[in-house]
Amino acid sequence: MKKRVAIVTGAGRGIGFATAQKLAESGLKVALIDRSPSVVQQGERLQEAGYEAIGIVGDVSTASSVGEFTQQVRDTFGSISILVNNAGLTLVHRDWKSVTPEQWDEVMTVNLKSMFLCTRAVIADMEEQQWGRIVNISSVTFLSGQRNLIDYVSAKGGTVGFSRTLAREVGADKITVNTITPGAIRTEAEIEMVPDANDAALAPIMDVQAIKRRGTPEDVAVAIAFLCSEEASFITGQNLVVDGGWMLN
Repeated sequence: MKKRVAIVTGAGRGIGFATAQKLAESGLKVALIDRSPSVVQQGERLQEAGYEAIGIVGDVSTASSVGEFTQQVRDTFGSISILVNNAGLTLVHRDWKSVTPEQWDEVMTVNLKSMFLCTRAVIADMEEQQWGRIVNISSVTFLSGQRNLIDYVSAKGGTVGFSRTLAREVGADKITVNTITPGAIRTEAEIEMVPDANDAALAPIMDVQAIKRRGTPEDVAVAIAFLCSEEASFITGQNLVVDGGWMLN
């Protein structure tokens, strides 16, 4: 795996950065992509730890930006073997009627269309190598039908459908495509949305969750790293739920 090159989108923090770090620890060359300029420092942080990594500011929602940062990755590390589509956007609404068409389009673009754009930009590399791993990040909200997130939940449901169909399209080229569906994970984004998430706000989840602790970005990262590994070569089109036994899907 040390010759493999991975791209992780939305890697400036949370699950994305934890995943990039885990893949780097596995010996991969890792490109961290995020629209926040802080991703550059996150890449440098991994470099200082002795890993081959680079942080690139990029917008996954436009084909031109995706083309630019994927080419920068090739110029830096070589042909791309692994893609983790983690970038996402959540807009909280009071109810579904308050969602504007513009908000719907924005959430769909960042959460779903970006996966199509990034995959299209790297798939030729994987086909040429006759080896590839694509992991797309969904959300447990798709399984629960979370209220006040109709645009986000719809996009995350589309992620599962996209992954299953793509898995059939590219399997002959020894490329696997899987989905990871995280549960209630303690990330910076969650803290911003639910500041008291360790307390009363998530008590109902803790009541039904089989494992009685909060999920961490590292819990999700290890599952992603497995699906990116050689050992996962016969696993494709699957949706792996990492939620501590909340939904038991």
